Amino acid sequence: MRISVVLPAHNEADVITDCLARLTAQDGPIHEILVVDNNSTDSTADLVAHARVSDPRIALLSEPRPGVAYARYAGFAASTGDVIASIDSDTRVEPGWAVAIATAFADHPEMVAGTYPMLMFDLPFQRAYARRIQRLDARTRRRLERGLLTPVPALSGANSVIRRDAWQNIAHQVSYRPDLFEDLDRSLLLRDAGHPLAVVPGMAATVSGRRLLSGPRALHRYAACGPRTYLLHGKRGMAIAAWLANIFALLRTVVLLPANRAWDPTRNEFSLRRLIRGHWHERHSPIG
Repeated sequence: MRISVVLPAHNEADVITDCLARLTAQDGPIHEILVVDNNSTDSTADLVAHARVSDPRIALLSEPRPGVAYARYAGFAASTGDVIASIDSDTRVEPGWAVAIATAFADHPEMVAGTYPMLMFDLPFQRAYARRIQRLDARTRRRLERGLLTPVPALSGANSVIRRDAWQNIAHQVSYRPDLFEDLDRSLLLRDAGHPLAVVPGMAATVSGRRLLSGPRALHRYAACGPRTYLLHGKRGMAIAAWLANIFALLRTVVLLPANRAWDPTRNEFSLRRLIRGHWHERHSPIG
């Protein structure tokens, strides 16, 4: 079971080295790590080239067309593994991540595409969600022992995996529009083609919550991509439900915004100085 890992990158010099180090330290059968540089103007490409000296599985591709969909799918097209794992440059895979993927897909041929929920390593108030993830993981393992998948409505582009033949089945249909969620678009195409989406137990990773540090207007523009993607697929009811969920999520994010911006992830404590001086600006906006 060979795993191809694809990650798009646009000006990710502050996180790409750590991301690659965590991938190369995995015990599982990672066949290749394809970093797709999407017009970076910082040292992202140089850092990837430096990492490749220590691990030839790392490859640097270039995709000049701007947008996460173009970058992600350029990596998918270039991959050669049995399964294609999709992460982001700020994804931090946990030990056992690759083994979990290989085990699930080798032992369960019915597993076609999978994902796993992620904590945000640089935001506060994560403990309750961590407990929910632990319960989900335990339940998923019990169900797999009985040959049952634990379905999910959609994949996360920051931590998901798909069999090569399933990807090839939908590759000609994916959208490259920048105002859509490319992972949701991919998920809906897979579901419409009869491919189940499931939780992959043990496929643990964390991700940056930097997007949630943006202001309400930027968050609203980002969240609108969800309902718009459902409408593209003719799923009006799901689009309405997504809009309602977005309203609740936006209100919650606005309420938590001061606390999130005051959180110092290096010290795991709140800092009034950080909030006043705006140190949260140091984490730039992700690709997309």
